[in-house]
Amino acid sequence: MPRIHWLDVHPSPAGERLRAALAAWGHEIVPGAGPGSLVLVAEHPDPRLVPAEGTEILWWVEQAEPEEVSAVLNLRPGWVLLQDRPLEAAREAILHLRQRDLGSEGWLRQMMHLATLDELLRLALGRAIRLSGAKGGAIWLRRDDLFYQRAGDGIFPEAPLPGQEAADLVRRGEAYLLVPSEQLGILRLADPKEPPDRFLRDFDDMAPLLLNAWHLEESRALSFKDDLTVAQNRRCLEAELPQAVRSAAANAEPLALLFLDVDDLKRVNTRHGHPAGSLLLEAVARTAQRLCRAHDRLYRYGGDEFCILMPGTTSQGARKLGERLLQVLQEHPLDLGRDHLAVSLSAGVAAYPEHADGAGHLIAQADHALLQAKSEGKGRVVVAG
Repeated sequence: MPRIHWLDVHPSPAGERLRAALAAWGHEIVPGAGPGSLVLVAEHPDPRLVPAEGTEILWWVEQAEPEEVSAVLNLRPGWVLLQDRPLEAAREAILHLRQRDLGSEGWLRQMMHLATLDELLRLALGRAIRLSGAKGGAIWLRRDDLFYQRAGDGIFPEAPLPGQEAADLVRRGEAYLLVPSEQLGILRLADPKEPPDRFLRDFDDMAPLLLNAWHLEESRALSFKDDLTVAQNRRCLEAELPQAVRSAAANAEPLALLFLDVDDLKRVNTRHGHPAGSLLLEAVARTAQRLCRAHDRLYRYGGDEFCILMPGTTSQGARKLGERLLQVLQEHPLDLGRDHLAVSLSAGVAAYPEHADGAGHLIAQADHALLQAKSEGKGRVVVAG
């Protein structure tokens, strides 16, 4: 009868179900850590929970961030599974662990059920920096003829790179092309100490996952695209905002939401016609998109309302963007042929965790600040109190 050690750090009903299944599969369950395979039941992977004994560990957890998974697997060979996975997945994982069947991409396969594209990129960049001995780095992904930074630690500017500039960096050996067959993106490292082969192997292992996540993101982008403007739609915001709040909380970073309302759109439609109103909305969205950073997200919330989600940004940073957008729009009236239309908007700002403790609360606070801006005379930016 195969023996497996059992460590219940945070007991749960899912843990009891797995324990009963292991017994039914013929395993002898030994309480506590010990030599050989170990099942560790916890709320999330935590390096502080890794025991002194245990050759390999199956983590059976309620939730897990990519960085947590990477941290525990760097300390001890193992597998990380969420407790909502089928019990058969745990049985298969234990079999792989006993056979040491992790392979060159073993660290990566732990992530297959957890990682979004951004999570994969963040994890891969961290490993590349660590394996290369670099001071820092960043990853840009291609979109049309530009490369946009999607993961980075601040050592390189966030500005988009024209395709030719990215190609020149690769040609000079200052950047490395990711998934060359698709020209998915580029990796730049600051002062790497190791040769490329040392840290690029992971990206070869990762190519199928990156491409799948990229194509999934592209297909979702089509369904999340506003029909009229360059912005994403409200459905996209409702899908992405909770995830952005969770990420901000996990990384102890601020997250700002800027709500925008185009002033007097109904009057424009009445006086100049609905086509002019549509042109106005398109112009506001294009200008906002141009002023946003690469990782900011622009959404059309509905009708004459837009919002901008700004990761890693305080309310004051969002206020500055709102004021800059208002200034640019006021300085460039919309050309209607025979007439020029003055453009104005009102804006409300709220930030997590400064003003709100969750996604719905953040929307409500930003919307309340927007209503205050409208009531105070329009054409201004108000920060939530």
